[in-house]
Amino acid sequence: MMADCDSSPDHTPSRESDSAEVRAILWGRLGRSLEEGVTNETPAISEQTAPTSGTARPPSIKRPTRLSDEWNELRRLRGSPDGQDNISIPSHRMESRRSIWKNFISLCTSLMCAFISFLPLRNIQSSLYTDYHLGTLSLAVIYGSFIIGCILSSWIAQNARPKGLILVSVFSHVLFVAANMFPSFITLIPASCLFGFLQAPLWSVQELLIGSYGTSYSAVTGMRMERSIQQFQGVFVIFCHSAQIFGNLLESLVLGMDDTTTNTMFHGNYSKYLREEARTTNCTSPCQTPMKYSYHVFGYEIFPNTMLLDGRLHQVEILKIIFLAIGCVSVTLVGLCLRKPDIILNKRKMCLKEKVQESLSFFKTKTFLMLGLLMIFTGMQQGIVINDVTKVYGTNGLGLSMVGYFMMCYGTCQLATLLVLERFQKRVKPIIFVLQGFLISLGLIILLYVWEPVDDCVYTVLGYMALWGAVDAVWQSQVQNILVSNVTRKEPAIIGFRICQGFGLTLVFLASIWLSLLYKLCLVCGILIMGVLGYMILEISNNPMTPMEPRPFNV
Repeated sequence: MMADCDSSPDHTPSRESDSAEVRAILWGRLGRSLEEGVTNETPAISEQTAPTSGTARPPSIKRPTRLSDEWNELRRLRGSPDGQDNISIPSHRMESRRSIWKNFISLCTSLMCAFISFLPLRNIQSSLYTDYHLGTLSLAVIYGSFIIGCILSSWIAQNARPKGLILVSVFSHVLFVAANMFPSFITLIPASCLFGFLQAPLWSVQELLIGSYGTSYSAVTGMRMERSIQQFQGVFVIFCHSAQIFGNLLESLVLGMDDTTTNTMFHGNYSKYLREEARTTNCTSPCQTPMKYSYHVFGYEIFPNTMLLDGRLHQVEILKIIFLAIGCVSVTLVGLCLRKPDIILNKRKMCLKEKVQESLSFFKTKTFLMLGLLMIFTGMQQGIVINDVTKVYGTNGLGLSMVGYFMMCYGTCQLATLLVLERFQKRVKPIIFVLQGFLISLGLIILLYVWEPVDDCVYTVLGYMALWGAVDAVWQSQVQNILVSNVTRKEPAIIGFRICQGFGLTLVFLASIWLSLLYKLCLVCGILIMGVLGYMILEISNNPMTPMEPRPFNV
């Protein structure tokens, strides 16, 4: 998800729904190969009836009527039973393969750069802007508008051009970082609202493109369609989680460059530090005095002098400039390198009302009633990590420069756990992972309240963050797999899952304004327990246990 870049693409088109596209590629692009080799290789086929009119293929070949026959014919033409190829791959097909991978890598790289510019800044948002809870409110606005975007994402994706939609969504990352350079309610809140709204259609359109790239690659190479799409999805997941790793590493390296200021500001309130620094700076220039906007928006002050303290840029502002440059690189990659795939998987177009009703249809199902609280918990858990764990053990504990290392460890273990779970997904039942995740999550939440680390326990905190990343990967993968296996329509279920995650994140950020840490953790634990109970009820109802017949009495 957008929250941690954290979710893999879920759009896997079926072979039946895409048979027309596959036939077009199979009999269009391979026409030359068939003209050269089929007549001599398959005399049995040449004796069959002639093709229908209007189809560009040799007159001696009969076109199969089923998609499975077409795939079998393609495999037979491409290779012998012992696995050796009988015909060489034409040059135009090799070019098609390179073009597909080039466009796909351009998509992954551009989105990775966009996530790098956002994720590390999001992790320290609540620590940077504590006055009037501006940082926490901006996070709540992001995920609140993300919920609205999820409701409309399906309709937006079907009516907008994929490249244009990705370009606008990636540009919103640049606007968000630019708003962080001049933080106030009139800059950060609107930028957060636009940013969060555009992230939902971004995820929808990238799923559409990944499915389209996988279908095109399957038609060109003869690889099974499901395997091809799964291959592209796996590569995208690695790129997506790499943004969490590299972005947070860059953040800690930049913030840790100046040891003279880190000792002062990283163990306390950053906003108060800026105020004290501004008062003690001996400058007579007008730009060195605090400036308040005439709007008096909630009384929040902007300090342009924080960008130039003692004649140099501050490390935090240097970090924002770097993220702004990375965001611009992402926009450039999308504009110059990204091309649409040869096959675009389009579904039946519907009006806005029908699309909204289809997206919200999942909330009327039994699956939502049983899994709804567990889906909300997956978002709340991420909110606890972003807003509370980073602040307790980072900003107020070991220092703001350590937050990046914490979240880098979090993202690394999250990615490693996802790759491991993919191997054992079909061997272990989901209930095993759910119960293990329940116990670990409950222990981590309790430990967050009772454990107060000391200065020499950095590796212990890193291990603690690694557990958070691993258990988050368990929840993300298992809840999504359970959800998909219990519904008939996949797209509304995935949209509902994102809405629940966005609601959980928004709830945690808003609760941080009015509730103390103890009450907030109690709320999260309660939703976790009720969510696991709901899943157990769903599991029992889907797999009822029939009592065994009593054994006959032996005398």
